[in-house]
Amino acid sequence: MPFRDSWPLIGGLLFVVGFGAELPAVALLGLAVMVLGIGARQWSNHLFDRVALRRKLANRRVFIGEPTELEVELENRKFLPLPWFEWRLALGEHLGVAGERLAASAVPGLHYLVRRGAAGWYAVERWRVVLEPARRGYHPIGPASLRSADLIGAWPRRIEDDGRDHLVVYPRVYRLEELGLEAERPFGDLRGGERIFEDPLRIAGLREYRPGDPLRRIDWKATARSGDLRSRVYEPSATRQLYLLLNIDTMEHAWEGYLSEELEQLVSVTASLATWAAGSRYAVGMLANGAYPGADRPIRVAPSRSREQLVRLLEALAVVQPLTMGDLSGAIRRESGRFEAGSTLVLIASLIPEPLAAVLGRLAAEGHRVHVVAVSDRAAAAVPAGVPVHRVGGRFQRAEVLV
Repeated sequence: MPFRDSWPLIGGLLFVVGFGAELPAVALLGLAVMVLGIGARQWSNHLFDRVALRRKLANRRVFIGEPTELEVELENRKFLPLPWFEWRLALGEHLGVAGERLAASAVPGLHYLVRRGAAGWYAVERWRVVLEPARRGYHPIGPASLRSADLIGAWPRRIEDDGRDHLVVYPRVYRLEELGLEAERPFGDLRGGERIFEDPLRIAGLREYRPGDPLRRIDWKATARSGDLRSRVYEPSATRQLYLLLNIDTMEHAWEGYLSEELEQLVSVTASLATWAAGSRYAVGMLANGAYPGADRPIRVAPSRSREQLVRLLEALAVVQPLTMGDLSGAIRRESGRFEAGSTLVLIASLIPEPLAAVLGRLAAEGHRVHVVAVSDRAAAAVPAGVPVHRVGGRFQRAEVLV
């Protein structure tokens, strides 16, 4: 039995001995020790009854370097006070607090915001701090812990709050001029309004097969019924679609690690192109060989012109990690059936393996308008002939276009 748990027993023995020996001072001391021990133990047992530790973020989505306020509230909704307390709130390692040095953590990737004090009965204490995100990402806020004890500190207690919030920090966004791309028509769109394309998802009817029709235009069921080849006729579509294809691999083999600076450049260039495309009223989508946090699926955002599309794209780019879900060429092959005729496909890469280069060549041969935005010389050199390459150099201060 720990010594602190023996307080009531010792107090009771002193009281009995003092009372039996007619020693009032000893009896009173024993009574005081017994009452104090029992009272402190009961205090400790009910220490965190109706106590709540809450946190609230002013903004859950910010850009790099954009400060946001975090409010932490400790509420004690009972008559019994907290003689002292200490709470700790875990923050992602790339989240700083203005004007404060955070406590170290034994858990990799975290550090702690710590506050100490005392809370009276029916008291509410609040703290406001300014978070300063230093890097793009999906940064955790939490878990938290709260420690306190009874009046004499004999029975300390601790509770854990496993709840987690997250602060989404968007990547840096640059103007196309800073990327070295033409602001109005970076990928050679024609002047004078939107181009008209056939929409393969909207079939208008059938006609006789004509030499040169691609095989995927042939309706094989209608051909079997009539005995002659029949080709589908599609309704026209004026929607311009732009697919951003992001290869997050920066090294040929996963065991070699990754190049942090190149990865951030890839994400920033993709975010910049997505921002431009959304502002230019493209139906913009994205495919990357990364994964969402806690999900075993690649990052895919279907093309859309909705107002919320840019937010979806930036959020997806914010959570990009070095861990890949396989090579991008396989993801493109699985997705290629959804690419509409006339779509512009833009690959952003610092590394283009041979399978990915082969897929680019095949897409270009099928009539898609394929472009590559390269953030390294090795990527620019690996692009198949006939695919335009836009070389982004340095920290996006200069760029050149290779044909």
